[in-house]
Amino acid sequence: MKQKSYKFFSKYTIFIIVVSCVLNGMIWIVFHGIPIVGIPKVEEVESITIYYNDVQQQEIVEKEKIELLIKASNLLNYKFLGKIKEEEQPIICMTYHLKNGNDVMIKANNTTVWRNEKLYEIKQKDIFVNIVEGIFFDIEKE
Repeated sequence: MKQKSYKFFSKYTIFIIVVSCVLNGMIWIVFHGIPIVGIPKVEEVESITIYYNDVQQQEIVEKEKIELLIKASNLLNYKFLGKIKEEEQPIICMTYHLKNGNDVMIKANNTTVWRNEKLYEIKQKDIFVNIVEGIFFDIEKE
């Protein structure tokens, strides 16, 4: 009789855990958005080149600033089934130069992020562009 209660407990416990995980993931995506996949880790990055409106450019090689930019890039969560205006142009273009010789490019403006030639609507608008502008570029707002 102990074996039957163990099987019953195990079967329904696993079901409840799986359903809880799926619901938790869905709720997290609704509130926070879907994270951009492919942002490199700090240890993998040799340098980062940032372009602002294709006019100003900075090459970042300091470890602390690279870490700051990667953390800022992790704010680029996008909306599931978001609406995108294709006529908009990117304001910030970041190219991660990796130690293995590859490059990873992410472009963004206040409402859209470009990754692997795909457009996504940003969940938290303006935050990423404001952080990069404020820390790395001397931009006066009108």
